[in-house]
Amino acid sequence: MRNSDGRRKRATGFFNARSVGFAIYLVLSSTSAWGLLPLSAIFDFSPEYWTLFETFRTLGYLGTLFLFGVGCLYLVYLFRADTTYPSTVFLFMGYGVILSSVIVGGTTSFLVGFSSFLLGAGSALSFVMWQRIFSSIPQDEANREIVTGSALSAVLYLVVSSFSNAYTYGVLLAACILLNASFLVRCRAGVFDKSASEGFSFADDNKGVLSNLVSNCWRYAFCLASIGYVVGVSRVMAQGVSSVFALNTFMAFGMLVAAVVFLVLWEMTSRPFSFRAVFIVLFFISLTGFLLLPFFGQGYLVVFAGVSNMSFSVASMLMMITCLQMSKTRGLDPIGVFGVFSCFVYLGVLVGRIVGSCLGQGDAPQFMAIALLSAYLLSLSGVLINYAKRGAVLFEEGLDAKSRSGNKPRRADGAALGQTDGGKTDESTESASPPKFVRNVVVAKDMVPVVCAMMRKTYALSKRETDVLELILRGRDVARMAEAMFVSENTVRSHCKNLYKKMDVHSRQQVFDLADEFRKGSMADDED
Repeated sequence: MRNSDGRRKRATGFFNARSVGFAIYLVLSSTSAWGLLPLSAIFDFSPEYWTLFETFRTLGYLGTLFLFGVGCLYLVYLFRADTTYPSTVFLFMGYGVILSSVIVGGTTSFLVGFSSFLLGAGSALSFVMWQRIFSSIPQDEANREIVTGSALSAVLYLVVSSFSNAYTYGVLLAACILLNASFLVRCRAGVFDKSASEGFSFADDNKGVLSNLVSNCWRYAFCLASIGYVVGVSRVMAQGVSSVFALNTFMAFGMLVAAVVFLVLWEMTSRPFSFRAVFIVLFFISLTGFLLLPFFGQGYLVVFAGVSNMSFSVASMLMMITCLQMSKTRGLDPIGVFGVFSCFVYLGVLVGRIVGSCLGQGDAPQFMAIALLSAYLLSLSGVLINYAKRGAVLFEEGLDAKSRSGNKPRRADGAALGQTDGGKTDESTESASPPKFVRNVVVAKDMVPVVCAMMRKTYALSKRETDVLELILRGRDVARMAEAMFVSENTVRSHCKNLYKKMDVHSRQQVFDLADEFRKGSMADDED
């Protein structure tokens, strides 16, 4: 009975209003991105109009995301607004214009460009709201609901795309738009409360916030953009050689497989994923798909489109999760981080579509040129992710994992963590491993947040210094802390120096000893 209640509770946690609403939004986003394929088959939507639609939709999407991203960093009180109603109006206008013009037979370049731009802007405005909603809940819940919604959206999209009648198709799209707005209204409660913005640092206090954000995240964004480039190329190449049903089915199935596998791995493992490890897997899948391109017939293009969409689905989920984590660790508005980060990624999709349109409708030599160009781009992204940080692992290892394996923690890069106010370094305690209580009590029982909260209140630590303190107690070195916080190693060293000065300590070992005292005090209070 208890097990059945647990399963029912977990199932309810998976499929709630946020995950279902986000799935409906993804159906709209996928429909506007590549769901007009049924219309092109029924109404002879010309390739020129299709290219025009894709280009203007992407420009509207990118422009809106970038506008809100920069606006939430510099004019947060103007751009931190509810975009539910504008997105609904834009989506209705965009779909209404394109569907009516195709049915009536009065399609023009202006109508296609105008409607597609509205669809892109409306889709981006909805995405902004969903990202803000996910940022208002605990990180673990947000991650699970993002992945669950992605899996559900693939099934819903197959249902929507299976209708070939334009009128039925339009009614379904209208229903999706209304449902998306309804779920946004239901889930936005508390999102714009004053307490939700506490801890954000805006450009009024830090004039270099945008440049610092770009300098610290462009490598990660470029890596995901390379995966977006792959799906852009493969989608355009497969469009002209396959049936509409086959292409829609393979791409939706790829998204479903990606979300299900991601969710299963997420639930079965107790340690968080490493960005680098996930990208390495996607890198080899995409690179292998391109290298096989010249050796198989046109039927392979449909399969490759499905596989590349699977990779990009993982990249999209990873992008949302990474932006949520980055906004919390850096204390920035979540839309500011997401808007800037996602523009890099979706720009890669646009570049891929352009390359696919120019070279993807030819013979084997052109396929070879695409394969070589794409392999070079993917290799460049692989070099960047390994240049940024070394030592890729499948999961971020915690302190207790290192202790069980018998390996000593890596020595911190540089002397920052053992540096005193006078610049001296305590070599004997620099690489000291945490005491037993840290391994078995603070970390194992997850008392780190409790101890950090007590020490933050006592020593008046800032939010960033508290984050550094937590990472120190978990056994992270400078490189790992910089990667987890999405900042440079010099920034971490600066925070460590300020932290040590406030706490009047000179080494990691003294931090552990001080944390032990707070831990004992906490246990004594509990006993009383």
